[in-house]
Amino acid sequence: MLEILIREVRLPEEALEIPRLERAIWNDPDEGIRPGTLIALVHEGALLAGAYAREEGSGEKLVGFIFSFPTNRPTDHHSHMAGVLPAYQDKGVGFLLKRYQRDWALARGYERVVWTFDPLRGANAHFNLQKLGATFDRYIPNCYGPMGGINAGAPSDRVYATWELRSPQVLQRLYAPPPPPETAGLPLANRVEGEVPIGARLDLSEPRILVQIPEDWGAILRTDPGLALAWREHSRLVFGHYLGRGYRAVGFARGPNRYVLERRPTP
Repeated sequence: MLEILIREVRLPEEALEIPRLERAIWNDPDEGIRPGTLIALVHEGALLAGAYAREEGSGEKLVGFIFSFPTNRPTDHHSHMAGVLPAYQDKGVGFLLKRYQRDWALARGYERVVWTFDPLRGANAHFNLQKLGATFDRYIPNCYGPMGGINAGAPSDRVYATWELRSPQVLQRLYAPPPPPETAGLPLANRVEGEVPIGARLDLSEPRILVQIPEDWGAILRTDPGLALAWREHSRLVFGHYLGRGYRAVGFARGPNRYVLERRPTP
């Protein structure tokens, strides 16, 4: 039986394990934060927590971690990295790490946690919007510049997620998950055939609209650089247009992968 324990990492010898996890999760030997830097940031108010697996007949093993730090806004904490070893993904470890982070942040007076993620990764979108209740209304082209590992192959565009820690939506997603969002009848802001973006509709004004993304963005990055670049340019156009006109992403549906964007009411 698998048991997962979440606890803070505060000792230098514990932090030495984090680079190993980074390489195993993101497959980029050139990226990573030095353990000493992590500990220095922990001393200045950052959170570094590990997910430790206990399985019958074996000792503890670090299988995931989360790292976040204060911002220049006293209400906001920035979640920079959260990852789980591939063999332990889809076992609820990431969810436990985020719940721990929420409790930790609330106990220190924070009202929200913010982070960036690649909007073309459907699994991350489903986790962030549907399981956690985060939203986003900001798109950042090439946020981190060129990247390696699993992120190599296209500009590092990201969206800026906001997790309102006390909101009813977040509490519901964490403790009483609702069914998938209702998408019947909602207009689609882009046209996709197979895994190829064909066109965009930029004339929509309905209260809720859909934006489709690839079913397997990771495979496209690995195998088809031209298509990866086409998707980046397409997503910049569609998200940039609608987020700039007062929409925000509030949900995510699968089969196919689609964001639900909701227009904010005008004052």
